[in-house]
Amino acid sequence: DAYYKKAQKVRTVITKEVEKVLNDVDLLITPVSPHVAIKLGEKNDDPLAMYLEDIYMSTAALSGVPGLSIPAGFAHNMPVGLQIMGKQLDEASVLSVAHQYEKATDWTEKFPLL
Repeated sequence: DAYYKKAQKVRTVITKEVEKVLNDVDLLITPVSPHVAIKLGEKNDDPLAMYLEDIYMSTAALSGVPGLSIPAGFAHNMPVGLQIMGKQLDEASVLSVAHQYEKATDWTEKFPLL
């Protein structure tokens, strides 16, 4: 119970911070991950390292804002993603910008060499 209550407090702080940032901008666009994609099984023995690879994406999930990720290229033959987050209940803006980006680029049609 104590862990859950602490997690709820942290979630509240994150939600307020994200709302504050989104008061000044229409959308928040970030990388999906702080690093290029890891190879399958690369960090299985380190749960914290695996969690930290998703740290940017957990922002939308924890704060409750709409967000999505789309392909944005490659680095070292590994995929790179772009995350778009919007204000509460403004899924339309997030989807519109993602759609425009996908129409302007061809990343959805490219695949890494295996």
